[in-house]
Amino acid sequence: MSKIKHTLPIAAAAIVLTAGSIAGPRMILAEPTAGEASSAAEAKPAVADSASRTKAGVRAAATSPEQLLKLLGERIVAKDVDGIIALHEPEAAIVDWDGSIVRGRAAIRAFYIEWFKSNPVLTVNPRQTVIAGGWRSWDTKVRERTAAIMGDYSLEQDAADGTRESFTGNFCDTVQEQLDGTWLYVQDNPYPPHGDPATSRTAHH
Repeated sequence: MSKIKHTLPIAAAAIVLTAGSIAGPRMILAEPTAGEASSAAEAKPAVADSASRTKAGVRAAATSPEQLLKLLGERIVAKDVDGIIALHEPEAAIVDWDGSIVRGRAAIRAFYIEWFKSNPVLTVNPRQTVIAGGWRSWDTKVRERTAAIMGDYSLEQDAADGTRESFTGNFCDTVQEQLDGTWLYVQDNPYPPHGDPATSRTAHH
């Protein structure tokens, strides 16, 4: 199949996580040295998203890239659109199947609402997470780092004719650490270029 409509951004669609955890030996933490630093989220949720809320009823925040992936997976299962949007930066973006960019929380909200109509089941295999960048504060801690989450996936969803269709592909997503130590999505990209440019989109499906 040469294309897919309304495909969920892969890191966000962590309904099923395999390959253990992205917080295993595949995580690479690349922090700058002190010298380098000195120089340089309208569908209503069908299920209560209790798994990603604290006991006080406040939504949980991600304190690592792997927790961000986990929270998005839980909120997708619950069809908690508000919760999904809360895990994205205001100007976050999604790369769609045709190369177009879904940009900003309002557009991402509409994207998810439409996508949920296809009853998706997605299996994500996060293969590597690389944390880098940021700046070193007075306490020597590096803050506002960026992480790339990379891996592969398989997806099953309803087709336009009512049958179920399946796809596989790779993803490379970008998440950003905030000043308070939490993490938010900057970009969900289930269609990174690879191989022959002429076939890079069809290779996913």
